[in-house]
Amino acid sequence: ISLVTGIAIPIIILFLWFYFDNRIHTRDQLSALLNDIPIIAEIPHVTTPDVLNQLISTTKRDPFAESIRMILANIKFNLNFNSDNTGNGKVILVTSSIKGEGKTLISSNLSSILSADKKVLLLGCDLRNPQIHKLLSVSKNKPGISNMLYENKANNYKDFIVKNENLDIILSGSIPSNPTKILASSKFESFLNEMKKIYDYVIIDSSPCLLVSDTFEISKYADITMYVVRSNFTKMDITNFINETHDNKRLKNLNILFNSVGNSHSYGYRYGYQYGYRYGYKYNYGYGYGYSSESK
Repeated sequence: ISLVTGIAIPIIILFLWFYFDNRIHTRDQLSALLNDIPIIAEIPHVTTPDVLNQLISTTKRDPFAESIRMILANIKFNLNFNSDNTGNGKVILVTSSIKGEGKTLISSNLSSILSADKKVLLLGCDLRNPQIHKLLSVSKNKPGISNMLYENKANNYKDFIVKNENLDIILSGSIPSNPTKILASSKFESFLNEMKKIYDYVIIDSSPCLLVSDTFEISKYADITMYVVRSNFTKMDITNFINETHDNKRLKNLNILFNSVGNSHSYGYRYGYQYGYRYGYKYNYGYGYGYSSESK
């Protein structure tokens, strides 16, 4: 009886653990849940304060920085393969399903690394819950896109630029009453078209798609969409929304970034580096609608 009990109890506990675990942990799990959507790259699980609290240097050579360079290599291949030969700069849209999957961290560091040899503009288009200012240690209320477009000052866009080494950044600015209307306006379209003539790459950090429609309004301007899914955090049923979005072609040239890989050691899945990834995560996105509130 003791022998059978000693074997049965751990098996039952493990069965229940895995049965009720509804989060994505491995690339194989994610790939099986997606409808032919390419997973363009993986980002390692990190806790290094230099990575989480500021933009990484263009000369950085740690695993996180190298994974960013791998993303850029795949993006450049994709953009060349799908080139429209217009001669304008390329627009890279970075988004996710919910808050906390790491889109701002990735979009900001993509921009930083890419600016080493290209002229790059990072746009903070998450007008509801902006986060880029934290990586730059500047005020959340610093004037940005919303102020520029509302005050019809797009011709003076240089007044709104924040510099970080070679990278130009325009923050989100004051939180407007109707962010969707601003991003869907002809003013934003005209401004973006002008920026494509000036910069080699315009990288947009946009709102999560599951909660609001902002990102869908500007997806038509993108040459490629990088959709962030976070290991050990994103729930499996969210892939239904991603598949529906892809099937309905609501996001242009959709590709998946699998973030925080290596945080699921119980599943035998590691990136190869002993890293951890801490962030303050909540599902409610901070403005009262969408997903149920849950903190980790």
